[in-house]
Amino acid sequence: MEDLLNRSYKTEVEKKYTVLYVDDEEVNLRVFNRNFSKFYHVLTAIDAFEAQTILSQNEVDLIITDQCMPRMNGSELLLKIVPLYPDIIRMIMTGFSDENDISEVKQKVGLHKFLKKPWDPAQLQKEFDHAFVQREDLIIERRLAKAPKRVIPRKEENLDLLESTMSLVETSETKQLKKDINNLVKESKTKKAEFMDGGINFLQNLKDAMLPIQQELKLYTEDAFIVYDKNRVNQNGYWFGETNDCLVIASFHSNTHTRESLALNSFVSAMLTEIVYKEKRTKTHEILNRLSTKIHVRFLDKSNESSCPLEIAVLVYDRATDKVSHSGAYHNAFFLNERNDFKTLVGNQEVIVPGKDMQFDINAVNVENIKALYIVPFNILEETNDNRGDSEALRLLLEEMRKVPFGMQAKMFEEYGYRSVIALKL
Repeated sequence: MEDLLNRSYKTEVEKKYTVLYVDDEEVNLRVFNRNFSKFYHVLTAIDAFEAQTILSQNEVDLIITDQCMPRMNGSELLLKIVPLYPDIIRMIMTGFSDENDISEVKQKVGLHKFLKKPWDPAQLQKEFDHAFVQREDLIIERRLAKAPKRVIPRKEENLDLLESTMSLVETSETKQLKKDINNLVKESKTKKAEFMDGGINFLQNLKDAMLPIQQELKLYTEDAFIVYDKNRVNQNGYWFGETNDCLVIASFHSNTHTRESLALNSFVSAMLTEIVYKEKRTKTHEILNRLSTKIHVRFLDKSNESSCPLEIAVLVYDRATDKVSHSGAYHNAFFLNERNDFKTLVGNQEVIVPGKDMQFDINAVNVENIKALYIVPFNILEETNDNRGDSEALRLLLEEMRKVPFGMQAKMFEEYGYRSVIALKL
């Protein structure tokens, strides 16, 4: 059993490289992420401007960009970023066979691969791995070429004079100078990241500020905990509140590019507050329908064709009837009954697309039949279960967790890499 648990929760694929995919079509970003996230650290950007922001904040080994994008195309993006990141592997993808548009980028900064749509995942992975091997070989060759040259370089040599000199004469003054230079470089990168187009740091802080205080959930339940990773960009979110003797809990995930995801999650938190406290809605399906309408009318730019898909589960604990109701859009909930059997509250198997009419299924369970209830998004199940969205790994984990006190389970979830979990006893 122990071997099965370890194999289920932690991926055996070592993610050594980071790949950034740039495309103005959201569906392509989602498909790319699902195909390659278990092999590499995958970052996605909806346009060239967001790509520049992500590059300023992350160590990226390979960038693959669509050629045909509004405002700045793929060639223009590479011409702009390669001087800043000369060792990055660059690839362009296009649906057109004419290579004239990318001739400039080939001549000025070089291009590792020109690819044509549609792409095959297996073949594309081979192209990536081949490029990584080539880059590693090139880095080794550079190191070997530099190794014996322990003299001050001549002017015509393409070496950094300051770095070479300081490596030869290591004094307390040169060490401090190197430290000061490194600090200035780090500070400049931080300032650049803060003010570049996109404002990802600001949006991340705003989203986190909108989250309810985790400890307060215990005020409404027998016991509860929330696992939520704030140490890196987290496109999941949660919300809870009480009205008319009903506790409303929501868990959601915006599966779109980073900038819009963070903004949408903040908006969802604000609208749930309005729907529950101002409109006094306590029916799960009504809350989801109202939220979908508000996103469509008040969040989306009418000139923007973006759909802003949202995966969300809403649970309502009605103390008057002593029942828990659940509705979800590609987001289930799970519980252990009084016999410790693993049960699933299944929501609709499609995401909320604002403006699209949906009839939400409603699950109702008596509280006396629930020993412990867990809300875990599908994307979190995939991250911790070899890119599979099924709940078998969670079931096995809960079988082990029931042996330890409820309060200790949060630490176990964290150790197994779960970045967003809501758990409660009612």
